[in-house]
Amino acid sequence: MDAIVKSIEENIGLIIYVILGFSILLATVEFFYELYKKKINLWRLGEMWASISVFLVAQLMEKTSTLIFAGAFLLVGSWIPWQIPVNIWTTLLCLVLLDFIYYWEHVIEHKVRILWSYHSIHHSSPIYNYTTAMRVSFIDSLITWVFYLPLIIIGFNPYIVLLCFTLVLMYQFWLHTEIIGKLGWFEKVFMTPSQHRVHHGSDKIYLDKNFGALFSIWDRIFGTFQEEKHTPTYGLTKPINTINPVKIHFIEYYNIIKDMLRSRNLREAWNYLVKHPGWAPKNPQ
Repeated sequence: MDAIVKSIEENIGLIIYVILGFSILLATVEFFYELYKKKINLWRLGEMWASISVFLVAQLMEKTSTLIFAGAFLLVGSWIPWQIPVNIWTTLLCLVLLDFIYYWEHVIEHKVRILWSYHSIHHSSPIYNYTTAMRVSFIDSLITWVFYLPLIIIGFNPYIVLLCFTLVLMYQFWLHTEIIGKLGWFEKVFMTPSQHRVHHGSDKIYLDKNFGALFSIWDRIFGTFQEEKHTPTYGLTKPINTINPVKIHFIEYYNIIKDMLRSRNLREAWNYLVKHPGWAPKNPQ
């Protein structure tokens, strides 16, 4: 078991680089395909650059967020006196449980505005391609590790949890494209680009649907599944209309503060933080 964990510890960086290399290849193929289809214009290039620049901003915080994310797992893991044996079956079990937790984390991020504030950044792009996958807030990884601590507490090795989290996270990259259509039986179990396009749609039929990362079964079980009926209208229900990476990162926090300042009491202010996005008191001022 120690040899397996040590191997993962030593090679997790290599695994990430291999997946990143494959992701770059996918993004390159997609870009030339969009050029061939004459979809590339100045507006689209601007939105693509906005997503890339948001990613670059997030990279400035990468070492801090990685230290917090991995450090918390290793620290808590060192306090747990029991440990689930490391083998192929327990690793697969960890992967399934982590994906289950991810589903509920994702649901909560859509239902609680203070968490939506950082997750909305990923949904703010009015276009949908592999650069959209890069539009992720640096605040995300400073918070989301909390959701996965139960896996450490019940005894999964921290490095196994980190490996599974990396695989689930990287899997989602290939979902962010319009050039891959529906995939038949595969969609019955796994998330696909078609299903994730629905998740990024701001159309009423698509709102708060298809939260899964690796598996689509959670959405089917818990009633949040929606098949792609037509090309979604991508982005937020209220577009932010900016490609400035700083504004993209902080515009929702500004909106929350503005709403809280006009609250009539502390309860209203609190509700602006913890209620669903778009919540407003029944009898506003």
